[in-house]
Amino acid sequence: MDFDIVIIGGGVIGLSIAAEISNGNYNILLIERHTSFGNETSSRNSEVIHAGIYYPTNSLKAKLCVQGNKSIYDWCEKFNVPHKRIGKYIIAVNKEEAEELENIYQRAKNNGVENIRHASVSELKKEEPNVKVYSALFSPDTGIIDSHSLMQSFELKALEKDCNFAWKHTVVGINRNAKGYDIKILAPDGEMLTITTNVLINAAGLDSDLIAEMAGIDIDGHRYRLHYCRGHYFRIKSIKKNLVNHLIYPVPQKNVSGLGIHVTVELNGELKLGPDTQYLDERIQDYSVPEELQDKFFRAASSYLSGLDYNDIYPDQSGIRPKLQGKGDSFRDFVISEESDKDLPGLINLIGIESPGLTCCLEIAKMVKDMIEFV
Repeated sequence: MDFDIVIIGGGVIGLSIAAEISNGNYNILLIERHTSFGNETSSRNSEVIHAGIYYPTNSLKAKLCVQGNKSIYDWCEKFNVPHKRIGKYIIAVNKEEAEELENIYQRAKNNGVENIRHASVSELKKEEPNVKVYSALFSPDTGIIDSHSLMQSFELKALEKDCNFAWKHTVVGINRNAKGYDIKILAPDGEMLTITTNVLINAAGLDSDLIAEMAGIDIDGHRYRLHYCRGHYFRIKSIKKNLVNHLIYPVPQKNVSGLGIHVTVELNGELKLGPDTQYLDERIQDYSVPEELQDKFFRAASSYLSGLDYNDIYPDQSGIRPKLQGKGDSFRDFVISEESDKDLPGLINLIGIESPGLTCCLEIAKMVKDMIEFV
């Protein structure tokens, strides 16, 4: 075999796995089709360290997020990754939302979220005088992070342990062999290469389902097919960056695949709104932000935020979530699966790793490491 382990995907998940398993004992290669790491979902998000509040109890998203909230802060301290434990208010603006807010609180407690508490209206008036509120929760362990620096720290740790990286290389074929996998790769110069590996880790993000299909899995039969869901962001002008001091999240709307258009405070103190949710009809990475969404974003933010004028916001960026749940579907958890039961031993699929994947990345890497040792 050319390699003991090959990782497909250079986002935060692939990089965290490379950092976790690189120890000098394995010959490891990470393949990424872009020129550098984190060009897709990993760098087009809110950069929030979540606490594990919203997800169904006992789901991977809940368990890994609660654990990941601790481990990612520890990592940031150890490796000097810029971050801030800024805290988050989840706010209800009427009685109906207050009832749902209580459900959120109970779910968070069931998930093992520490330190979350009810916040009084008087506290909000003091801490966030521009926020309209009927009732609220406060999560002091929710924070913000520089995702680029986080990924860079993973890359450096993996490089220190002799992990190999192949940038601008695209996987175009996977075949099972007697002991592992033959991987066909398109090199930057157009040459077609074939390498072999014992263990293949699919952390390909937006194309992780297609990589699984390439390896021989019926992605419709096993419900692995992804749905692209774009989230847009609007930036608030710098002159209004003092409108809020914490992350401000509305109560999520029912039957909507997201947490609602919230206010994120960035590490430099700037503010942005988003993301919304828009399922895409075509499977294309279109990151445009239509200006006509300004009305929608202004209305959403103004429902809980005072002092914001229509012209205070403007289009910023967008990201695409690799969702397993289709529009209107019920909750779907992460797929983190070693595929021996599908006659593909040594293939580890990570599919549908959307939010809170950034927070969970170190815990996901530990799961994968255990799977490798089992193989």
